[in-house]
Amino acid sequence: MLAEPHPPSKANLKAWWANFTSAQKHKEHDGKDEPVHTVFGKPLKESLKYASVQISTANANGELYVWGYIPVVVAKCGLYLKENATEVPGTFRVNGSNKRMRELQALFETPPRYGKSLDWKQETYTTHDVASVFRRYLTQMPEPVIPHAMYHAVRDALSKQPFNQDEVIATYKRLIRAMPRANQYLLLYVLDLLSVFARKSDKNLMTATNLAVIFRPGLISHPAHEMSPTEHDLSQRVLEFLIAQQDWFMLDIPPPPQNEPWDEETVEDPGDDDHSPMGGAWNLVAPGAPPMMRRKTTAGASASRFPPSPLIDS
Repeated sequence: MLAEPHPPSKANLKAWWANFTSAQKHKEHDGKDEPVHTVFGKPLKESLKYASVQISTANANGELYVWGYIPVVVAKCGLYLKENATEVPGTFRVNGSNKRMRELQALFETPPRYGKSLDWKQETYTTHDVASVFRRYLTQMPEPVIPHAMYHAVRDALSKQPFNQDEVIATYKRLIRAMPRANQYLLLYVLDLLSVFARKSDKNLMTATNLAVIFRPGLISHPAHEMSPTEHDLSQRVLEFLIAQQDWFMLDIPPPPQNEPWDEETVEDPGDDDHSPMGGAWNLVAPGAPPMMRRKTTAGASASRFPPSPLIDS
């Protein structure tokens, strides 16, 4: 008499199901869907090629111009945080739900829109979820927003005490202008966002000092100083200064010359119908807009230099 075969174990069934579903996914995606690009953990210029949106700002006459391109995740999360989180205590200090953060990150890595169509009003993410994903994107970039090649120069400008504020501002204007265009755009957008929070620190408890501590790894860091708290202190002071004085740097950046090529920093147009072609010129998007008054420091008005872009509005 033949022995009865043993029924499959639970572990065997799970392994079979995992193999089956994996094979089905490969079959469904084989040659049919767009390639999946990773956004988090990739170099800035690489992710901008397929997951970028334009941002606009105002000139001296109050007219809005397309000013640059930044990653979708930064633009969408930044707009949400400016509109919903400036008075939430500990916005960037309190972590969100790991489950919801994974879901949100997946949305920003899903083609073909990479999160551009995300409607926050239809979602249940908390301000801490969004702030955590925003911070995670910056921290996971292979190189900080301020490139390693400029790390020492940026820190040296503020290393001597006491310092002349006007001279330091002039130095940072020059250094920011010398950054690769993509890094320049991203740095100024993030500084603008952080300054909005710093000006409401009485409610959100996010002072420029606190924000500098939290965002130092993603904005200004270097492998050689990773294990040195003393070096971290200087980088944090630099970032605190940049946050407090960010409007000087924003207004100092001139529009690119007409038809200026992007050379090795070329960013491809993602192909949206509502995208203006990239090419270097500032494109007027809102002629006759009300003038925007100059902000002096983080103690000034709470308005952002970057009004909501028509491409990233929810």
